Amino acid sequence: MPPADSASSSAARPVLLGDALMETSRPELRAVFDIESWEALRHTDRYFHHMLDTHRSRVLLGMAKPLAYVAAASAVACACGAAMQAGLLPAFLPALGGQLKEFFNLTSFALSLLLVFRTNSSYGRWEEGRRLWGQVLNRTRDICRLGLAWVGEEERHLRALLLRWAPAFSKSLMCHLRKGEDLRQELEGLLLPHEIEGLMQAQHRPNYVLQVLTHAVRAARVPDRIVLRVHDSLAQLEDALGGCERLLQTPVPLFYTRLTSRFLMTWVTALPFVLWPTCGFLATPLSLLISFLLLGIDKIGVSIEEPFSILALSDIANTGAANAAPAGAGGGSHGPAAPLRMAMLVGDGV
Repeated sequence: MPPADSASSSAARPVLLGDALMETSRPELRAVFDIESWEALRHTDRYFHHMLDTHRSRVLLGMAKPLAYVAAASAVACACGAAMQAGLLPAFLPALGGQLKEFFNLTSFALSLLLVFRTNSSYGRWEEGRRLWGQVLNRTRDICRLGLAWVGEEERHLRALLLRWAPAFSKSLMCHLRKGEDLRQELEGLLLPHEIEGLMQAQHRPNYVLQVLTHAVRAARVPDRIVLRVHDSLAQLEDALGGCERLLQTPVPLFYTRLTSRFLMTWVTALPFVLWPTCGFLATPLSLLISFLLLGIDKIGVSIEEPFSILALSDIANTGAANAAPAGAGGGSHGPAAPLRMAMLVGDGV
């Protein structure tokens, strides 16, 4: 069984390199796994597949410029080394790699620490973003569940409003956090046309959704403890909104990113000069390989630092809307009390 990402990896891609490829391919990273996907990911064929597919790696193609620089530095190192061996350079010049070996020995551990910090910090931000969106989905379900259970038939318009606007929060939040999303298109079929127009005119659309939900709960005639419960869910949605905005607006301190970039480029520039005395002309491919691995770690860290453009937010938002839609789809025998009646029938052995 091929690995889970085989379909996306083998798909035809436009001829892009560097930053253009990395940015345009970010939607391809929005994976939603099921049981079959996990089985495919654990398959041992992934080792061979990923190695054979390296030439199409986003990380490799996305680092075309720095790897081209490493290739140029390697060519200079090999040319200087060959010229020294042929006696074409003055004898007083130091041999390649001698003093630089000490530089590598003294700085390798520091480079490792910087890369570990970069990847851990970035993954922590990605994980927090996913947790916040899990909170959004759970609170959306909770609001819909309480609305179905406690808002009576005489206030069915308020119940329907809750079932429309609760999933609309995740849609508006997704478009608030991403570039190029069409909120109007996302809300078609979920909100009424005049509701969409009102939301589109709001300055802060996710907050507008929370205000609508707050007024709907206030207008409904439900017990105070249910009102408090719904307001607690709304407060958690607001907390998730603030947490997402914090992640979007506050990167890892920029001096870490700058220092790591400078450290890495200095390190990979010196690498072919250190490898030349022992590897000869193999210094060029070895330098490219080592640089790809090290720069790739840093590139992945930078790529996941902003999580919302690679998380499957659309799937999460659609899940919330789908969970609300069947419950509020009708009245009669399929109204809000239908799950309770079904449970009673099952209990009676029907």
